[in-house]
Amino acid sequence: MKTFLFLVLLIAAGLYFYHSHVGGPPRVFENPVYGEIRLTANLQGRDIEAALFVRSEDEIDCRERALRSWTKTLQTCPTCTLHPVKCQAQLPARYARLFNDEPIPSTYLSASAGNAGERDGRMVIYGLTDQEGEVACETLRSKILESYAGTAHCVKASGG
Repeated sequence: MKTFLFLVLLIAAGLYFYHSHVGGPPRVFENPVYGEIRLTANLQGRDIEAALFVRSEDEIDCRERALRSWTKTLQTCPTCTLHPVKCQAQLPARYARLFNDEPIPSTYLSASAGNAGERDGRMVIYGLTDQEGEVACETLRSKILESYAGTAHCVKASGG
């Protein structure tokens, strides 16, 4: 369980570095680019995957933020693997619905930007029990809100 919480805190650190703090109201993007960033780790014989989906301004915004945030996280997690970042004009339907806060089989974190430097994002951690997913999400939520001006809440698993 300690290793599991360590991974959750590493992910929270990655999310923290993903957001730059710039004043002004959250921006609305006419033609957003969606970033899909995946991190995998084997913890105590269990494969865990974290998937972060972010609504970005453009491809440059998408890629720069991903590299800046996750590089620091990986330096403190030798068992973590960062997969190539995908930046795309549209997310597949199964992931796009996350931005409508629709329940899926896993609990996930939903974060909405609070200023111009932040981005809307959704974080799902696969490979956890429902109870672990809820604990992980609440832990991420509380850590993110220490430095994120926006709002964040957990969308509970649909049970399917």
